[in-house]
Amino acid sequence: MSGQPRSDPVARPEIEALRPWYHDFSRLGLSTAFGRRRAGPREVTRRLLGWLAALPARRRLGLAPARLDLGLPAHTANQRAKEAVLLPMLADGLSRVGEPKRALELFCADGYYAAWIARSAPRARVVGVDRAKEQAARAAAARRALQLRKTSFVVADVNAFVESAPVRFDLVFCAGGLYHLDDPHRLLAALRRICHGSLILQSAVTLATDDPRYFVRPAPGWRHGCRFTHACLASWLEALGWEILDHRLGELPANRRLSDRGSSYYLARVGRRKSGGSRQPPGQGGGS
Repeated sequence: MSGQPRSDPVARPEIEALRPWYHDFSRLGLSTAFGRRRAGPREVTRRLLGWLAALPARRRLGLAPARLDLGLPAHTANQRAKEAVLLPMLADGLSRVGEPKRALELFCADGYYAAWIARSAPRARVVGVDRAKEQAARAAAARRALQLRKTSFVVADVNAFVESAPVRFDLVFCAGGLYHLDDPHRLLAALRRICHGSLILQSAVTLATDDPRYFVRPAPGWRHGCRFTHACLASWLEALGWEILDHRLGELPANRRLSDRGSSYYLARVGRRKSGGSRQPPGQGGGS
């Protein structure tokens, strides 16, 4: 990837004033890690128990042994696990579209991956979308500090933005948001209209089952969102006409419950829609 990260992150007062930050921008040359605590004994025990509980599922699903970062805060451990997969997948997705003119990050939070895209494709206009105003403020501050002049951030509902977007994008990046939606299938269907290059997805998924029909809402133990399997996400993509180019199933190491622990990654592009593909999620109404 172009725009190689710097080893000497710079601290800025306006950035520190917006703490806490969702991502660590230090690899992009900007210090956003302020006073992060180490995991305490209770957190270490909880994480170890979760790792042990996931062993049978890991063997069943053919997953490699997960690295267990006992000393890191839970959020930091999960973000590091995601980043290890997403950054190489992002580089692959960018290489497949050549020199992108437009790129979109959905559920952008503080704009970390939008910044990576902007650094890697400096000629592209990059748009980040998130409904949280406080995250948009962080993203805008990072954009100014990193001098990403062709990058902008929009406060909006992602479904509304995608369904009304007047332009198409060469690259769409969507990490950490699908499982918050009541109907992720709706977003995947709408993205076909505006994405004519690479689509990169990441979502929390359950490891309690690998049933491709499994889809429940709200997510187990939560009052919002949904939960599905890695295989279910593949079935939605294929039925909607996305061609899957690469996929991975990993873990969010700090999450103890199997229903929250899986992390699904897909790189896809628009292909041919399968006959009989329905608007409703294929696993709608399924359960464990």
